[in-house]
Amino acid sequence: MGQRQSVILGVLGLIPFILLVAACFISPPDKALYDLLIFIFISYAAVISSFLGGIQWGLITSSADRIYSIFLPLLITTIPCLIAWAALLTIENLTTSLILIIVSFIISSLHDYYLYQQKLTPHWFLSLRLPLSLTVVILTSVLFFF
Repeated sequence: MGQRQSVILGVLGLIPFILLVAACFISPPDKALYDLLIFIFISYAAVISSFLGGIQWGLITSSADRIYSIFLPLLITTIPCLIAWAALLTIENLTTSLILIIVSFIISSLHDYYLYQQKLTPHWFLSLRLPLSLTVVILTSVLFFF
């Protein structure tokens, strides 16, 4: 239940990432505009990273009776959010910020895989989350090398 809606919303969530990367390529060569587009990209990525942490937090707490100790898994859900927040704090160095966004999505994906291995998520959830996160990592990498 909810699989189809999750796929639709997940794909729609990629649209701002795609549009912002495209805007960086088609916009006139203006450093101020480019910096603004990157700032918007990193801000959106930080929000999404926090959203993913919230999803993981909910999955863990709803299955707390099946987990020996929930402290470490809950702690791990906060790490990508804090890394993405650090990306916002270091926005003056766009290279560092983009690397931090990539790291936050990789850690979140690894944790999604861990939750699947612990049987806390269905296979379709992992099949949705991994390609979406991989797309964000690829788009962020494009900006990093652009």
